[in-house]
Amino acid sequence: MNVTLRQLRAFTCVYRTHSITRAARELGITQPAASLLIQQLEVQLGVKLFDRSTRSVQPTLAAMEAFHAAERMLGDAQGLSRRMRDLAQARAGRVAFLASAGAASALLPSVLVKFRAAHPDIEIDMRDVAADDLAPRLSTTDAEFAIGSVEGEFAEMTIETLTRGRLSAIGRTADFAARRSLTWDELAQLPTIAMRRDTRIRIQIDQALGAQGKHLNPTYEVTLINTALAMTAQGLGLAILPATMLPADQFPALIAKPLVRPAITRPVSLLQRKGRTLSPAAQAFVATARTVLA
Repeated sequence: MNVTLRQLRAFTCVYRTHSITRAARELGITQPAASLLIQQLEVQLGVKLFDRSTRSVQPTLAAMEAFHAAERMLGDAQGLSRRMRDLAQARAGRVAFLASAGAASALLPSVLVKFRAAHPDIEIDMRDVAADDLAPRLSTTDAEFAIGSVEGEFAEMTIETLTRGRLSAIGRTADFAARRSLTWDELAQLPTIAMRRDTRIRIQIDQALGAQGKHLNPTYEVTLINTALAMTAQGLGLAILPATMLPADQFPALIAKPLVRPAITRPVSLLQRKGRTLSPAAQAFVATARTVLA
């Protein structure tokens, strides 16, 4: 039994108007077409729905039983249609994604503000994780994409660079406001706060300096970017981080000066699983991220 929405619409319209002619007019079809839809529905259901005469169309008991069920089915179909339109136009839905802790703290708040203003009804599920966990977690969760700093290639993923951050010395404005940049040799003479040796950012620093016969010997080593920035804000040393990882609103007294000789950059990238289509909500978020971070 394949009851169609057209048949149900014709049935409910005839039921309300008690007239196939008026129902046909409301539906925008001919009277014979409306009559045929009712006849087809009666055959498929195996019951008579209307007693017809030359002057009127009267619902049968079976029609009275069927009417409310047909109304619910049509309402569900209309609700589904509206929901799909909203999803397709990014007016509703949910976007779940992963973000490295640094990107979540320093870069994504501005993206979230812009996205929320344009798409207030979309649910956002941002999960901040360690940068090293981005690719493994993306492979095993329902997150649609990830944003953060990654290195190397991943066979099942595409990587798109959204922005790049220069490795910088971050300190209090009063400490080195007049400096345009610092060399790594100059930095070595000052108290510093670096990420621990097993973090990707530290590995990149040690490799770049080692290639020039240099060595980083920080005063403090920490695991979290916000820990380094909080210590810097208290005057304990200069944090060695990408300039993009300095959230100005959280640390207004800190500024970043690029480190040179050598200059080192770290990308912030978008990771997606190959062969997977982003939902309209996720596509809208990624478009916002590209615009803001560029």
